[in-house]
Amino acid sequence: MEKPELVELVKKLQHRKKYGLVWEEKLEDVVEQCKRELPVLEEVVERAIEKDKDGSTNLLIEGDNYHALSVLNYTHANKVDVIYIDPPYNTGQQDFKYNDRWIDKDDEYRHSKWLSFMSKRLTLARDLLNDGGLIFISIDDNESAQLKLLCNDIFKEENLLDVFYIQVRYASKSLNEKDDFQKLIEQVLIYTKNKTKFKPNKPSDEYDLNKFRFKVTEKAKGKTLELGRKKVEIFLPGEYEITEEENGSMEFLKATWASGSVLKGNTSGKFFHNYLETRKDVDGLGVLYKVHGIGEDGIGYRYFTGPKKETATKGQFYSGVPLSRRKDIDENGSSRKERPVINFYDYSGDFGNIRHEGLVDFRSGKKPTKMLKNLINLHRNKDVLVLDFFAGSGSTAEAVLMLNEDDGGNRRFILCTNNENNIAEDITHSRIKNVTEGYNSTGAIPTNLRYFRTAFVSKSKVSDDTRRELVKRSTEMICVRENAFEKVADNKNFKIYRDKNHVAGILFDLDSISEFKEKIKKQALPAHIYVFSLTNDTFDEDFDDLELKHELCPIPESILEVYRKLFKE
Repeated sequence: MEKPELVELVKKLQHRKKYGLVWEEKLEDVVEQCKRELPVLEEVVERAIEKDKDGSTNLLIEGDNYHALSVLNYTHANKVDVIYIDPPYNTGQQDFKYNDRWIDKDDEYRHSKWLSFMSKRLTLARDLLNDGGLIFISIDDNESAQLKLLCNDIFKEENLLDVFYIQVRYASKSLNEKDDFQKLIEQVLIYTKNKTKFKPNKPSDEYDLNKFRFKVTEKAKGKTLELGRKKVEIFLPGEYEITEEENGSMEFLKATWASGSVLKGNTSGKFFHNYLETRKDVDGLGVLYKVHGIGEDGIGYRYFTGPKKETATKGQFYSGVPLSRRKDIDENGSSRKERPVINFYDYSGDFGNIRHEGLVDFRSGKKPTKMLKNLINLHRNKDVLVLDFFAGSGSTAEAVLMLNEDDGGNRRFILCTNNENNIAEDITHSRIKNVTEGYNSTGAIPTNLRYFRTAFVSKSKVSDDTRRELVKRSTEMICVRENAFEKVADNKNFKIYRDKNHVAGILFDLDSISEFKEKIKKQALPAHIYVFSLTNDTFDEDFDDLELKHELCPIPESILEVYRKLFKE
């Protein structure tokens, strides 16, 4: 007789992971808490920084990053461009705490606890990234192998862009002379949410016209034949002349040896290899070939020289400035030639001089701003939103502000950190304040910051009372979601905020809808309106007469919908 429990077990075994990372899941207190309480935000007004009147607003969220990421899944789903994190490396030297207990090397569940911890946060982070977004994760070899497998599962292996290898200390600076091996390298894993949607900001150089210095003159009519389905004219020595000019110009040609990788990766190189390389026995030495219908320079043909010595097999081909480069130069006055992004960087000197960066003394994994600037700058856009949910010393904030100062960008940041040993207040916030005011020889970079703490609403089985309480305490979350902090109206029945481009309104009591609409209308801006409803009703008909562009959203249902998905109600 078939036993249902055995059938269910067989089904589970058939569907279990065939390859990848498996660990013993460990319950985490902050995760379990969300089954009883719903996270919200509360602003700490006195910690706001307003130094740039017309600038964007950045955010610092104090609290466990699991709770902060849960809130951000409501406020910023699919809105983040770049994530950088520097999580605990789990060295066993009191750098990783799980359920308020330090994890040491003797803990038999050391790796399982770390993977449980990271898995939950990376899963929340993935849904914050937009399709072209990317995440950088610093790590060392204590957990790098496990982290890569975990990220392959969460972000998918095909979305791994690269692994950067970072030299963090000088080879001559030994940590302990008793050690048999000296660790110089850490890693940065780089994943994107969708590899087909991301193109990196590759390093580039000014396109060099100085190499285009050659001029070919035909002094007689060449012999014509067909090779590789192309018309080819052959000029013997004395029937042509190649001269080299002193200065390069778009009117001249560049010489390239048809050898090495050019023979396989270049159309001209392939043609030389397939049809011209062995013709010295037929045509002789020092011959010039004019091959029609080849090249991307618009000339319509390409010149090749055959070997000049009996012992030689290689020759050169002469090409003009590609049409795409000509267009760039004509339209912009110059053109840039991109180079591949390398995956090794020596920041040993920057790590060695990091202590006073930001004017905060933080000795637990502080990363140099130079490194972070280079990582963030791999994204092509200069107005990206950058998230760091292991913010620690606040290096990411300074790197973002410095990048904007360098190139006139409008990047924004969101930092999340707990306040253990007052790190959020005394380190992270202090560093941002130092950057805005200037420190040592570093000039001031004005910016704006809003400081929030995570707080909670008891669920009470999501009763009507819970709904009312969640709406009552959702104002800061909605302001963060809308990036609108300038207060227009504030009373017990409704609140209205704005930025330069739109209005965000929250209506708690429908009896005040007329007054609410009047105040919204006076702003003469598109409006996002949040309406309290015990169901999922947005009361569209009541807003039909609002003569400006607006969108309606029910609360708290839109918040609860996100939390149900996250906390698996």
